[in-house]
Amino acid sequence: MPNFTIAIVGAGLSGLIFALSLQKFAPDVEFVIYEAVSELSEIGAGIGLAPRAWSIIQAIGLEKALFKVAGDGGKPCIPHTHRKSDQAEGVVIDHTVRDEMNYSFFRAELQKVLLEHLLPKNKVRLNKRLESYVQLPQSLGLELLFEDGSTAMCDVLLGCDGIRSRVRAMMYSRLADDAQAEGKTDEAEQLRSHITPVFSGEVVYRCLIRKDTLPEGVAEHEAFDTSDLVIHIVTYPISQGRILNVGAGVSYPGREGTIYDGPWTSAATRDEIVKDFAGWEPDYVHGGLKWVINVVTKLPTYVHGRVGLVGDAAHAMGHHLGAGAGQSFEDGFFLASLMSHRDITKEDLSTLSLADEDNCII
Repeated sequence: MPNFTIAIVGAGLSGLIFALSLQKFAPDVEFVIYEAVSELSEIGAGIGLAPRAWSIIQAIGLEKALFKVAGDGGKPCIPHTHRKSDQAEGVVIDHTVRDEMNYSFFRAELQKVLLEHLLPKNKVRLNKRLESYVQLPQSLGLELLFEDGSTAMCDVLLGCDGIRSRVRAMMYSRLADDAQAEGKTDEAEQLRSHITPVFSGEVVYRCLIRKDTLPEGVAEHEAFDTSDLVIHIVTYPISQGRILNVGAGVSYPGREGTIYDGPWTSAATRDEIVKDFAGWEPDYVHGGLKWVINVVTKLPTYVHGRVGLVGDAAHAMGHHLGAGAGQSFEDGFFLASLMSHRDITKEDLSTLSLADEDNCII
């Protein structure tokens, strides 16, 4: 089995799944998770895991643990109901029960379970915001420099640090600098354009509604048993059915691909959330968060030397694709599987370039 050290920047879902996959399949590979925040708080809303992502959960042995926090109480799938709701009394258009495993979760509860299954030696190091890195000669690895003035060494650096990825920013700055040094001005400009995410043209108001706070009768609404998708309204149960995840989206097609000037997340009042849905079915929203959906432009590569990108750092996508978390799971699982191969050694860490050549998103 290989024996080298990996630095994982980011303790979100992509970083944790990659770490747990290494823990399962490559126990001789040492890794350290560096997280910029001082405390892992309960942020985020609901997410869904489709069959491919769920098969990864099964492979790393977390199926039973996650059943305890699944939104549908461990049922094999959530039925999908398409409902016309832009009127006082909504009408069901279609109701589909899929023959596949599809589970919903409250992101904070999912992250907590993943953290609980890390071995003690692999605990997350908090308050470690990456400032820069230096790729040394191959035998010496990489040096990481953090904002607190500390440093660390590793053989491989993986940016699992989300859509605002510091690792991606540094990687593409250096790729651009290399192109500029070769006189490739247009290529350098194009490479720098991948540093900053762009506006998807969509804003989503998200809120969590506790079932026990709703009026009598409303708590039995079918939204607690199904997933409703009508234009830009999505609801599904999380936290064993105790909470309803609601996403109300508004699109601005003419602004797609621009740089959004303003905060990406902010508090939203009830009036702000419902103003674009006048005349729709009765709602029970009291307020929530305004999420500006930004995406990462299509990158020409996910690797530079011994540095790679994973999850949203590489391919943050629109929310209606419903595959962001699942794709990050696949990234980490596939890469960990490669890292466990007996032919991968500290002296010949070709894993990243192999994955990139195979057009695998990591």
